[in-house]
This record gives sequence, C-alpha cells and structure tokens, in this order.
Amino acid sequence: MNVLQLFDVSKRIGSREIVHQLNMTVRAGEVYGFLGPNGAGKTTTIRMIVGLIRPTRGAIHVLGHDVEREPVAAKRYLGAIVENPEMYGYLTGRQNLLHFARLAGLDGPSARARVEYVAERVGLKARLDDKVKRYSLGMRQRLGVAQALLGDPKLLVLDEPTNGLDPAGIREFRELVRSLAAEGMAVFVSSHLLSEVEQMCDRVAVLQNGSVIAEAKVDELRSQSGSVRLRVSRPNEAVLWLQAHGYDVDASGDGLTLAHLDDAQVARTLRHLMDAGFEIYEAARTGGLEQSFLALTGAGSGGDQA
Repeated sequence: MNVLQLFDVSKRIGSREIVHQLNMTVRAGEVYGFLGPNGAGKTTTIRMIVGLIRPTRGAIHVLGHDVEREPVAAKRYLGAIVENPEMYGYLTGRQNLLHFARLAGLDGPSARARVEYVAERVGLKARLDDKVKRYSLGMRQRLGVAQALLGDPKLLVLDEPTNGLDPAGIREFRELVRSLAAEGMAVFVSSHLLSEVEQMCDRVAVLQNGSVIAEAKVDELRSQSGSVRLRVSRPNEAVLWLQAHGYDVDASGDGLTLAHLDDAQVARTLRHLMDAGFEIYEAARTGGLEQSFLALTGAGSGGDQA
C-alpha cells in the first residue's frame, strides 16, 4: 500500500528552484532513506511533506489525501520529527506527552492510555516521570518519536534523527525504526550517515541540486560498486597475477584491496584466484553504498542546508 506519494513536486524561492519535479512513493512497512549533499533540497522537501511550506507545483498525498488541499485528513496519518524535537525541560516526559496528546485531540483516560503505550513502545516507560532536562540526547529523541506516535500515524517522517547520538544511541534508534516498519508503518528518513542508511533503510533516493538522480533498493546500490579486501597466500605473486588480468590492486597494509567491483565480479575474482592456485584466507566487502553515493553525487558538494 502506498502511504506517501509525491507527484512532480517543485519548490521555487525567488528565482531559485530548490526542488525540481520530485516523484517518490513510500510504501507501508518500509524505511525509505533520503540522501543528498548539503544544499540538495532534503529539508525543503521534508517541510513540504509535513505541510510547513507549500510546493510551488505538484502534489503530495498521504494515504490519498492531498497535504495542501486536505491538510487535516492528511496530517491525521502523519507523525514527524523535523530538526530537534522541542520539549519542555521543566516538565516530566509524561507531562510533555499528555500536553501534546491534548493538542492532538486526546483527553482523559484515552490520553493517559496512549501516553503509556507510546512510552513503552519507545523504551521510556521507566523514565517517564523524570524531568526532560535530565534526559540524555538519545532519550529526548525517543521522546520525540513517542510524541510523533501519539496520533497513531501510518507515516513517520524523520529529519536527521541520529544527529549527535553516540554509537549506542544510534543503534537503539535504528532498532526502534526497524521495529516500527515491521509493524507496518512507513518511515521516511533523511540522513547524511551512509552507514546508518545502509543498515536502517530498505530503499533510498539520492537527491542532488533538487532532483532525484537515483532511486533503488539499498542492496542494489550497495552491490553496484565497492571494494573487496583480501588476505591470500603468496600475496606478492597474487598482486602480479591480478595486475596481469587488469585489476586495480592496492597492496598497502595487511592484505590486498581490489576496487570497483560489483558482487558478481567479486565472486568471479575469488573463483579465478582459487583456480590459479592461491588460497584465500579472508575476503571482506567494503564501501559499496558509499562509493555508489560518491559516484552519483560527484563526491558530494558543500553548501547551505536547504
């Protein structure tokens, strides 16, 4: 089921077109990654999706409801964290969530029950009555997700959700997002952390200069290009053999690195090395998604976030 759809969405500010004719679909039960260098138009796109700004042209639908023409119906199915979640530090987590539940139209026993549910869902139930000013950044992020879940959305939009988190916090957040998708929620997440996108997302769109220049399953992008690190018997002879057969070989460090190989080429290379009498002690794939991203974007351009 299609939860989020963008139809030829463009945004112009003055004489500059920030976003150009975006067409994307996010389905129920998937985590959709939104990648791009600074200034590519990621944040502008997210602000249009959640209804903070209007597209100049095109339409955005959430479960068939136009975000601009039917904002109340569309936002009923939408939860979002745009930039950092804003909470009242002098209130407890429970008090914050009850406040936002009332703003979402919940009250009385239904609000309290929903707060209990979302707090348990994001792993904050044990700290729900602590003041938010005592929360770690990771806990604040989880509280933000709990707030976004209060209205039981079908689409969760996250803008750079792991910014500032330590490795343990990133892992916990990733597991939370994957579990929400496993329950059928569609998750749209922008990030500049390629390793996180690789582990968190099912599909990814790469944005540059306001246009989508690639959209694919993460596995497909990861397998298109990359390196393989090898430890083999008789490494000096292996280098000569590989170079004679046209491979780009880096023999620095402990082992050999072969660049610009897709998965099929890696399998074929390993087979040929064994047929040539070399023993392979270790083989590790590295950098597939990163190299695909850099190849698509020309190593990533700088600029102001848009």
